[in-house]
Amino acid sequence: LEWDKFWYTLKHTYYFVSGKAILVLYRRLFVSTYYYHLFMNILCTTIVIFTFITMTSSFSTPIVPPIDEMSATLARWHDRWEKRNLGWHLSSPHHFLLQYGHHLVPNLSPPTVNNAEADATTQICQAPTDPVNIFVPLCGKTVDMAFLATHPGVKEVVGLDGIHEAIVEFAQEHSDLEIQQVESIPSFEKYQGKNISLLKGDFFDMEKDLEQEKWSFDGILDRASMVAIDPSLRESYVDILGKVLKPGGCILLITFDRRTGTPEGRSAGPPFSVDDEEIRRLYGKLDWVESITKLDEKDDIDNEESKKRWSAQGVDSLYELVYVIRSKK
Repeated sequence: LEWDKFWYTLKHTYYFVSGKAILVLYRRLFVSTYYYHLFMNILCTTIVIFTFITMTSSFSTPIVPPIDEMSATLARWHDRWEKRNLGWHLSSPHHFLLQYGHHLVPNLSPPTVNNAEADATTQICQAPTDPVNIFVPLCGKTVDMAFLATHPGVKEVVGLDGIHEAIVEFAQEHSDLEIQQVESIPSFEKYQGKNISLLKGDFFDMEKDLEQEKWSFDGILDRASMVAIDPSLRESYVDILGKVLKPGGCILLITFDRRTGTPEGRSAGPPFSVDDEEIRRLYGKLDWVESITKLDEKDDIDNEESKKRWSAQGVDSLYELVYVIRSKK
């Protein structure tokens, strides 16, 4: 806010000084007093009008208060970014997105032998000719966003994260998307690039801006987002997703199931365990949900190193699950 005051003062000081300099110059050039006063009146009127316009535009520009990254919601993630503990980021698009992404984006991943059975039980959400808008909540710097943004079937990807470093690093690592900071919206800093927008702020503030921003997405990629939040916030999280998803749209939901282990190991997180029963508890009772379909699961403890690491945390078996949740038309 102090920087805003500084630039505002500097800008209008420039207007005043430059205006005075022009008046002195033209006073020397004009011999006739009549023409001098005529010119001065026109110039002064122009300066007043221009200054009024710039002042009103300055005041109307939304000022987003900085999000406290040490808040209860974000402190854990701020600490992980500072310590570069970023093991959840992959160097290539998520395997479930490659395999089942056609539920979000037409022709992204044509049905194969492996997913044909799941495809037979759930209808693809989008018509093949429709370009789609995809929302990626709690996106971090996932390469999934770049993968989607460069697909011809995608109109725009909108990612949201509360950590500034995540936005900055994504922009740097994907310079071809030409991401630049643009004018903020009420609750979020905003960054814009080729077929992509990034919002920096608290996910749960989306509800404040629903009326003004009119968010409406064809699909949502919940790539381990729900497993990242405190379990007490899950109902609020799902409620917001339901408000920004278009009728007939789909959520591709990827979660973790700490299936067996000690009570402490199974309840710890993040990533918190979100199993089949919990998914159906959260989404099954909602009037906007048409269907919940489990597409696949994968054993995530697939080598000795991961077995040793998870065993030390009290987890004996860990599965990655993928669902498609379809909203009513």
